[in-house]
Amino acid sequence: MKKYFAVAKTLFKAQLVYRFDVAMTALEIAGRVLFAWLLWGAAFAGRETIGSFALPDMMLYYVISAFLASLDMSGSVSREVSDRIRGGTFSKFMVIPANAQWHFYAQTMGASAYYAIFGTAVTLLCAVLFRIKPLFTANPAAILCAVILIPLGLTFMVCYHYFIGILAFKFQDIGFFLHVQSALLEFVTGGVVPLILLPGRVTDALRFLPFTHTVYTPSMLLMGKIGAAEGVFAICVLAVWTLAMAAANHFVYRRLRIKYDGVGI
Repeated sequence: MKKYFAVAKTLFKAQLVYRFDVAMTALEIAGRVLFAWLLWGAAFAGRETIGSFALPDMMLYYVISAFLASLDMSGSVSREVSDRIRGGTFSKFMVIPANAQWHFYAQTMGASAYYAIFGTAVTLLCAVLFRIKPLFTANPAAILCAVILIPLGLTFMVCYHYFIGILAFKFQDIGFFLHVQSALLEFVTGGVVPLILLPGRVTDALRFLPFTHTVYTPSMLLMGKIGAAEGVFAICVLAVWTLAMAAANHFVYRRLRIKYDGVGI
């Protein structure tokens, strides 16, 4: 574990160099909240609620979900892994005394911890500027479920993106797939609209997918829109998917690595 902690610590410090990326992440959070204020401000004109949301609830949802989405740095894993495989520099991860999947996990957690500091500051600033009241649930069980779901969701997303990255062992170019799946993920995680506004059959189906529980479910738990029972269900679903994805990564890596002809191999 010490070597993975060292990787996370190194990546945390390395983010000090990428000030432009930090600024863009901060602007992304502010942009999401501004988008919600403009869109839903017009949608709520002449009405008090949409679904189970009043306008203050909707704005709070976007503040929380924007912050949680900013923590997810896993998208860089699929790009880095695929680029290294195609460029022939993935070799070092095959010879160092560490599991490649958990190396990238530690790397991502280190970066996410750094961005969380600035994300918190921007989130609080947005709450002040847009006069959003932090009306969180008083249910400690729901809060605990949300706290568990956040790192568990990040773990799953790293495993998922690592899987996408190692497909480059088999396929020469996965760039188009990366582009398409990023848009789909934005929707199914609840980043576009709260999923509760979708038809009932759609939301029932999405409950069994892991992506829903990375942003949408923790946000709804913290707001008190869903109970702890749904939080426990989400933890179970996400845990099963995470274990399955980690096992799939191990199997696929062992099968496809023999096709690799990178530098030093």
